[in-house]
Amino acid sequence: MDLDQQIARLEWELSRLKAQKAEQEGAIASRTLLPLAGIRIIDLSRFLAGPFCTQMLADMGAEVIKVEPREGGDPVRSGGSKALRGESLFFLARNRNKKSLAVDLKKAAGKEIIHKLVQTADVFVENFRPGAADGMGLGYEALSRLNAQLLYCSVSGYGPDGPYRDKPGQDLLIQGVSGIISLTGWEGGPPTTVGTFVADMLGAFHAAYGTAIALMARERLGFGQKINISLLDSLLALQSVEATTYLNTGVLPKKAGNGHGLVPPPYQVFATQEGAITVSAPIEEWWQRLCQVPDFGDLLDDPRFASRESRTQNGGALVAILEERFRQRPAAEWLKALGEHDVLCGPVYTYKELFADPQVSINDMVVTQEHPVAGPIKVIGIPVKLEKTPGSIRTPAPRLGEQTEEVLLELGYTPEDIEKLRAEQVI
Repeated sequence: MDLDQQIARLEWELSRLKAQKAEQEGAIASRTLLPLAGIRIIDLSRFLAGPFCTQMLADMGAEVIKVEPREGGDPVRSGGSKALRGESLFFLARNRNKKSLAVDLKKAAGKEIIHKLVQTADVFVENFRPGAADGMGLGYEALSRLNAQLLYCSVSGYGPDGPYRDKPGQDLLIQGVSGIISLTGWEGGPPTTVGTFVADMLGAFHAAYGTAIALMARERLGFGQKINISLLDSLLALQSVEATTYLNTGVLPKKAGNGHGLVPPPYQVFATQEGAITVSAPIEEWWQRLCQVPDFGDLLDDPRFASRESRTQNGGALVAILEERFRQRPAAEWLKALGEHDVLCGPVYTYKELFADPQVSINDMVVTQEHPVAGPIKVIGIPVKLEKTPGSIRTPAPRLGEQTEEVLLELGYTPEDIEKLRAEQVI
């Protein structure tokens, strides 16, 4: 055996030992009671909905292998309007606790890698247009033949069937078709979107929820299955109260303004002398509390506001009175006065004020990570708090292809195989 062969053999042995070490570290992690430790997820999703779904599952201990195009990776790596030292904040926000495998899926050797991975996996996630994964040889039918226990989560804009099946399913487009824009803003005003990626985010939560339910079903019943999540369905579910009301009355809901079109006043944001506050008193008990505040005691004797129904009928007059009175004092004074009578109220924050509030810190909702390129980054914490098996934020979003060699070694590829794949530009 010549010197080069000896070096290659030693490098292979070193890589194998590193893989064993990683496996041991995984076993240690599982002993810390991460609830999804031992679950492997192959993540071919891109942009937001799919990646945020798999990040939530990774936070709970699942091993998520993010499969990205060899050239450029997830489009969000170069997307979004803000970056930190060249690293997209859009990408960093939804890809922590993952491994990155960069591979060219247009090549047979690249697909073979995914097929081998699937045979070791519990879950496969993709958010291509319906049928696209099938065309790549990575649809549910093909992959379930390799692994009958596989859970296959497909996230799309409109679902796998119907006239909109092949339409692009981007957040803004789904907001438009879902009806939610018709509820947002003021009557007579221009169409107004929700100020965040509400369709993508809710789709991600439903995808994570669906995956968790399917994992439980597999544990109890012993079979894999396909999970279909559409962003349209997710936004319709979000509007269940408003939609059910319309479906059973035929009356179109009003725009929400700074409150809610179906909830009697007062239920809205009020401007004050300095700042703004939210006040919620649509039901009788809460209305009585508001009227215990000396500034509003006279409203109890006003026949226009004597009942929930009359307050609805005379909502314009009631809101006008409240608006005028709330402008007389600053928000901080109002919150103190209202709080003394247990009125449902709260401040209206900007992000600057929100992230200075101690409640956010107490809830561990801002976490600092160290990224090898971006440096220290602050990310949002885990909203689901499990007392005995909590999730954890362990690693930042990976660099493109950072764990490619690690994953391939674990699948049984030798250093020579890996070099060949690299030379052929498969990885």
